Amino acid sequence: MRKFLFASLAAMAVATGTYAQKKVTYGLKGGLNLSNNNAEFDFFRAGIYAGGFTEIKLNKHWAIQPELLYYRNQSPGLVYLAADDHLARGKRKEDYIAIPLIVKYYIKPKLYVEAGPEVNFLLNAKEDVPGRSYNTIGHYNRLNVSGSLGVGYQLPHGFGVNARYSLGVQSVDAGATTYNNTGKIGFTYTFPSK
Repeated sequence: MRKFLFASLAAMAVATGTYAQKKVTYGLKGGLNLSNNNAEFDFFRAGIYAGGFTEIKLNKHWAIQPELLYYRNQSPGLVYLAADDHLARGKRKEDYIAIPLIVKYYIKPKLYVEAGPEVNFLLNAKEDVPGRSYNTIGHYNRLNVSGSLGVGYQLPHGFGVNARYSLGVQSVDAGATTYNNTGKIGFTYTFPSK
């Protein structure tokens, strides 16, 4: 997994260097992460996301935007307690590092739509039930992939708003077929270019 993470970061650096003659900007983003999965957790739960991005403008309409994000998924529902061999009402918490590779299309100079793949690395997983907390990272695949669609708008002074939905295409659960679904709503800040 470390090799894959290193290779992904190296690819982002090469992409930035390859398009150095194009307009390259850097920024930060963060906001609300709403997550659920296709198992028994049937409604979205709020968490956070934060990270950075590099936008590489290819021309007036097209840009590539690699990102590095941290986010937390939280899903309430039934949790299986293996030690007690029963189900209990609880909450799953999963912490991820995500590397989306987003392609942006500017409909207008400030308004864009975006799409692309996202590779997610599981950092931590636990299940909380009343009075107890269990480390469950061994029950999950440490690496999963999502597909993302979104929209955004650039505001004055480098600020912007962005909304994105990511649909899991690879199971996150090592013992079942469970896909993460996340919606991210937040703000961006693009540093002034020189």
